[in-house]
Amino acid sequence: MRFNNGGRMAFSGFQLTPMVKMLLIANVAIFFLQQMLPNILEQWGAFNTSLAVNQFQVWRFVTYMFLHGGFSHILWNMLGVWMFGTQIEALWGSRTFIIYYFVCGLGGAFLYAIFALLGIGGGWMLGASGALMGLLLAYGMSFPNNLIFIMGIIPLKAKYLVVLYGLMDLLSIPKGDGIAHLAHLGGLLAGFVFIQITIPGLSGQMFKGSIFTSLFKGARAKRRTKIVRPDFKSGKKTADPGFHNHGDDPDQKRIDLILDKISREGLQSLTDEEQELLRKAGRK
Repeated sequence: MRFNNGGRMAFSGFQLTPMVKMLLIANVAIFFLQQMLPNILEQWGAFNTSLAVNQFQVWRFVTYMFLHGGFSHILWNMLGVWMFGTQIEALWGSRTFIIYYFVCGLGGAFLYAIFALLGIGGGWMLGASGALMGLLLAYGMSFPNNLIFIMGIIPLKAKYLVVLYGLMDLLSIPKGDGIAHLAHLGGLLAGFVFIQITIPGLSGQMFKGSIFTSLFKGARAKRRTKIVRPDFKSGKKTADPGFHNHGDDPDQKRIDLILDKISREGLQSLTDEEQELLRKAGRK
């Protein structure tokens, strides 16, 4: 896959951001160790619900993210971490990015474990795909209209690619094809919750300009319509007291300015007051 933003590439050359570079080096180094010590690292670090939960081997919730099942597995995962991760780290800052990455990876393992305990799925699991799906979600929310060229030829907006991958994973759960679709969905879910708590206004940008947004705005506009009736005594028109015109919301204008600031300078540039305003908006 490659990216395009309004006719230009959506990332700058091959420059690596610090945390993405660290993740790539760590994953590749551990993959080479896997080849030198076949089966040993997998037995020690891959995720298994019985071992991780019942026997309290909690490190497996993290270590599974750095193990891969083959060259193509690590190649595509690391390619995705590089392509999506560099953009998100540059936008959010290194600290928020790396926390988000691990939250998504943990979310993938937790959802996988929950369903395994319920008798759905289970078995051994490894790979960074849960965290990668979280990065895809963050990219789709941050740059919803950027074009991603699947297989280099099929253009698709990032926001629709997120929906497509999510639906594919959801519909593939019953197939038992050896892919941890529940971990992918867990990464998406954990990423969505993290974004709602940390950057609540960001989710509104994902489908901005879409048919869903247009329908929502149309319904809201109807609710805000002022009904005007003639006042025959004074010759003036008065508003029906049962209807209210709220006008422009000054808080929404401030939120839009804050989102623009995040796009320019990253999440770390926000003041405590601005972060609190976003949290309040997310709870409305």
